[in-house]
Amino acid sequence: MLVFNYLKEENILFILCAVFCLSSCEAFLDLSPDSQPNANDFYKTESDFNGAVIACYQTLRSYPTMVLDVLEYRSDNMFMPSFTSGSQDKYEINHFQDNKTNSLIADIWKNSYSAISRCNVMVDRIQGAGINADKKIQFESEARFIRAFHYFNLVRLFGKVPLVIHEITDEEALKTPREDINNVYEQIITDLNFALQLPGSYDDSDLGRVTAKAAEALLAKVYLTNGKYAEAKVSLGNIITNGKYDLLTDIKDVFDVNNEMNKEILFAVKYSKSLIDGGHGMWLSLSDVTLAHFSSVLKEAYNANDKRAELIQYKKSGSTYLPVKFYDTQDASTNQVGNDFIILRYSDVLLMYAEVLNELNFNTDITSKESGFYYLNKVRNRAGLPALSSVEVPSQEEFKKAILRERYLEFPLEGNRWFDLVRTGTVKETIKSAYDIDVPDFRLIFPIPSAEVEKVNNPDILPQNPEY
Repeated sequence: MLVFNYLKEENILFILCAVFCLSSCEAFLDLSPDSQPNANDFYKTESDFNGAVIACYQTLRSYPTMVLDVLEYRSDNMFMPSFTSGSQDKYEINHFQDNKTNSLIADIWKNSYSAISRCNVMVDRIQGAGINADKKIQFESEARFIRAFHYFNLVRLFGKVPLVIHEITDEEALKTPREDINNVYEQIITDLNFALQLPGSYDDSDLGRVTAKAAEALLAKVYLTNGKYAEAKVSLGNIITNGKYDLLTDIKDVFDVNNEMNKEILFAVKYSKSLIDGGHGMWLSLSDVTLAHFSSVLKEAYNANDKRAELIQYKKSGSTYLPVKFYDTQDASTNQVGNDFIILRYSDVLLMYAEVLNELNFNTDITSKESGFYYLNKVRNRAGLPALSSVEVPSQEEFKKAILRERYLEFPLEGNRWFDLVRTGTVKETIKSAYDIDVPDFRLIFPIPSAEVEKVNNPDILPQNPEY
């Protein structure tokens, strides 16, 4: 286990707590972790840099919260008919009423830039490090992958964002303007191309570190988001022909806590429930199962034979209920569950490839590996559904709809749906149909948190998104 084995070592704990604990959590962008007096002393040995990159991985621990509290409620996967104390911010996101003071949105900004700061320190400090050359490339690649991941989320959620790829002071941060979206994407692509130098696999002691193919999968998703279909085809094809990854026969096994890092998983956030603060709270846990917020639209979308429908049912764990997709029994001493949160998996690769092939050439030969049908049907067949052909999907445009629907059924609670709707330009019609809510254009991105805007206090540097 990547993260938590290392946390057992006192020297690593010291690095994580002393070096990477920021002096001011309120500092704009949280981009100056270097204020700890002897931080430089810890960037000398391979062990030091390994601890530093582990600290970068730790920033991903908050990602599931963003997925479930923000992205899923922004989509037609979840619906909250009313709110109780403590859930108003989530309700506002769900009903497209959120504003610049929303705490959940503020957390995304703060956590993302705090993560980026750690990665920047790592990338900068390792340049002159006298450590093993292969390890040097690996550590920098890991940090750049994580940085790219956070920027990919930021640019999709907020549009133009400050782009910082080196250590800077608080004063410099306050003068860092929002960057053109294309430039942010260029940096993301640069970082992920660098990360292609990562190893293809690791031994059990390092299981969970990002691999070259995980970097290539994220790169493909970035290409697809930007309509670079030829580039995405190359990256996705490399993963498919690699032979390391495949669909599991039963989709429930993909998420089984006893089957973590199986051959369908390219990258996941690691947890361990037996370590204090090493597991997670109860994702979407409910004391009363009747409070489940899965939308009726989602539940009704599944065919009676679709095996994936079971994954969005609730099952009791201890005193609360969890979705089957995230089910684990609670540890008796920590009261935590420990299943990993999957970020990239092979079914996503297949469906992205199907979409890319369709964009490049609508091919109706369902047996051809140059046809989107071939890869779409792999996912459908695993779910227990019959193959589709040009009889049911007669055109390129209809195939786009078929892919979007399949992604809807395949990835609930995994953070894909909102981004898929925005990417395909289908937000308005989808949300109107699901919730009878009219979504204005400006709500396709979130507001910049007001606290950040006020710190800068210069609309030429950090202007608020229009209409917020």
